[in-house]
Amino acid sequence: MKRSPTDLVIRPMRREELSFASGLTAAEGWVSEDLPTLEGFYQHDPAGCLIAILENDPVGNVKATPYGEIGFIGELIVRPQHRDQGIGAELLKRALAYLHSLGVSTIYLDGVLPAVPLYERNGFRKVCRSLRFSGNPVGKRHPNVRPMQADDLPGVCALDREAFGVDRSFFIKLRFERFPRLAKVMLDRGRLAGYILGRRGEDWLAAGSWVVSAENPQPQGLLEDLACEAGERVLYLGVLAANTKAVELVKSLGFIENDDSPWRMAYGPGEGLGTSPQCYALGSAAKG
Repeated sequence: MKRSPTDLVIRPMRREELSFASGLTAAEGWVSEDLPTLEGFYQHDPAGCLIAILENDPVGNVKATPYGEIGFIGELIVRPQHRDQGIGAELLKRALAYLHSLGVSTIYLDGVLPAVPLYERNGFRKVCRSLRFSGNPVGKRHPNVRPMQADDLPGVCALDREAFGVDRSFFIKLRFERFPRLAKVMLDRGRLAGYILGRRGEDWLAAGSWVVSAENPQPQGLLEDLACEAGERVLYLGVLAANTKAVELVKSLGFIENDDSPWRMAYGPGEGLGTSPQCYALGSAAKG
């Protein structure tokens, strides 16, 4: 591995530099991580949004998201013309150091296949595949599924915390505010039995997070109801391979698994983030 340039500077990103970050994700084809999504990371923790500067030009970035003792790293991208110079490794090390400075003990990421050796060299280990699916399922309304309301958020966030293992309420509320029509809850005898969130682009709709209670016997109702909002758009979602029931369910609904799905990887003692059988779809590859 080549050493990083000696004049490389890695520092917290300024708000006006988020447009550079969104340009990087767009160039990689990560259309779901658009500028408003990246602004959400910045609102949550601007110190965890790191940018690499080489000869006064931005050349890469990474996002480090803390959740108490758990952290997540995402959006690690270096401009193609500056790759293989050790810049990605330096960004990763700085993200790890930042999260450790906050007392984070276990750090996760979803590693695209070409980057897995970089992560393994820096102490990460494979947990399971973080599967990506796409499809055009038939939408179906369910009488026990309705649009999420602001009054539902405390219960939704509590259910998510129970299933996922950390407090993601900031991002859940942000997604609900941005895409309220794509936020659904499922009720069972008047009690919250699950929720699903969506986000929409010009020709796609992504599902996740998708979380259900341990007693929920029909989690597919949430996804089928959300599919009614897709129209002709392709529906995408990510599922950890550790949740075999979720994998079997989405395949039974006609979703196709991507050949190049990344690896969920962990650094530190834990491996269980998001692997609960209650977590049917990820919220984001960059924040779990």
